[in-house]
Amino acid sequence: MKKLGKVFVLILLMMAVILVGCNKDSGNTTDNDDDTVENNDNDKDNDDAEEDATADEGDGTGGEIKVAINAQPPSLDPHMTTAGATSDISKMMFETLLTTDSGYNPVPMLAENVDVNDDNTEFIFTLRQGVNFHNGEEMTAEDVVASMNRWLELSGVAAGAFGDVEFEEVDTYTVKLVLNEPSSIALGVMASSEQFPAIMPKEIIESAPAEGVEEFIGTGPYEFAEWKQDQYIHVTKYDEYASLDTPADGLSGQKNAYVEDIYYYVVTDPSTRLAGIQSKEYDIAYSLPTDNYEQLTNMDDLFLLTQHTATMDLIYNKRGELMGNPKMRQAVNALLNIEEVLQASLVNAELYSMEASYMNSEIEQWATNAGEEFFNLNDPDKAQELLEEAGYDGETMIIMTTRDYEHYYNASVVIQEQLEKIGVNTDLQVYDWPTITERREEPDTWDLFVNAFPFKTDPTQLLQLNPSFAGGIADEKADGLLDDIATATSEEEASSIWEELQEYAWAEYVPMTRLASFGSVTAVLNHLEDLESSVSGTILWNAKIND
Repeated sequence: MKKLGKVFVLILLMMAVILVGCNKDSGNTTDNDDDTVENNDNDKDNDDAEEDATADEGDGTGGEIKVAINAQPPSLDPHMTTAGATSDISKMMFETLLTTDSGYNPVPMLAENVDVNDDNTEFIFTLRQGVNFHNGEEMTAEDVVASMNRWLELSGVAAGAFGDVEFEEVDTYTVKLVLNEPSSIALGVMASSEQFPAIMPKEIIESAPAEGVEEFIGTGPYEFAEWKQDQYIHVTKYDEYASLDTPADGLSGQKNAYVEDIYYYVVTDPSTRLAGIQSKEYDIAYSLPTDNYEQLTNMDDLFLLTQHTATMDLIYNKRGELMGNPKMRQAVNALLNIEEVLQASLVNAELYSMEASYMNSEIEQWATNAGEEFFNLNDPDKAQELLEEAGYDGETMIIMTTRDYEHYYNASVVIQEQLEKIGVNTDLQVYDWPTITERREEPDTWDLFVNAFPFKTDPTQLLQLNPSFAGGIADEKADGLLDDIATATSEEEASSIWEELQEYAWAEYVPMTRLASFGSVTAVLNHLEDLESSVSGTILWNAKIND
């Protein structure tokens, strides 16, 4: 047996799975008559959100952090949605059996260790003991089984990776997963940070309606306190948190809730977020306008987080009548002047990298330029030729976007301009982000939208290739090659298959157009320390306030 334990030996014995995954984005919110969701045992007055708490003198503990976020999450149930706004906040409350370190390797979190048989079909998880949920009950195998099986049902990536299987309880602190065929990518999928497999109490899972869980109870360093719809989400320190004792590394290792309270304020207007960080109304501001990047770098009282952790892509509605025609997708791809799009949306070249690779190019196993001859063609004549082959007859192409993410909006405006220059009729429709996550599941309400995706550990987790994701379809060749990657017996074989698939995606299938890998601009006031960027948003556990 191979084991992934505290020394992470399994990483050396398993096929390398290097970067983070999700699907079936229901876009649901938690409903409440007064638009406020509260824990029954939390009696803090709503006015606390406006008070300035003071950190304990000298040690950086206590106090509160105010974060200006750019979009309200469609849900705080991480099983339900791929939305980054959800994972960014819910990761503070919920944890997983496995997570990823700073090198995007899968490592234990709520699992003490994992035993894997020689052909990668059986995975036995020994759970950490003495880990309590926020309701005071200890986490045991029945909670893990209920949580993981619900995740298998809701996540298209999980369903594709594991097939028709279920987690089983072996004893109080042991669970087992047996696959129908070998999988070299199973641990990476379970360590995903997007639509991640959060462990919750069994009773919460069993009582959850289709819209998502009604109580947000996890094992993380912070527990849910209040959700004032369209205003803020408040999480507070969980005093009984059972931390790992290994050094903090990426999303893994030790987590300390030094700060007592964190408020995530929903501030959808980017200029308001910018003004708020400049006036010190907020301690952190997400997704600031990229055209203010130079100005922000020259401010002495803050620092910026701009690490490249995601890709920005143009997604085609392959379920729709217009973009269901691959020639239409090829035409748009041939037209795009991607450099012009990025100059308008991300502005500063330090914030993005133009490359044809679908995967993070820093990951040697998956980095490939296959299909690059179809990247950034900027060829209007070729585009018009393909439009004729597609039989385009003046139909309106609906570009769906949001101003909650200003770089999505700015990119969409330039794409619209480029399309109209060659005679394509377009309609740019602007919605808030929760509405986008709902409408993108409808096959007849849109044709294109720009979206960002956190880096993944392997190609099978790419939502852009998943039939269950927005606008996705089953493609026999692409789906077959993804299956072959999952069951490959060597890294070399998996890499070769992936190269073939990426070439096919660029040349024929065109499920999307890769625009860039990038980092958004997050500003942090200097009195905060020990926080960092991740594929799942800014990491605020271990953060301290030093005034």
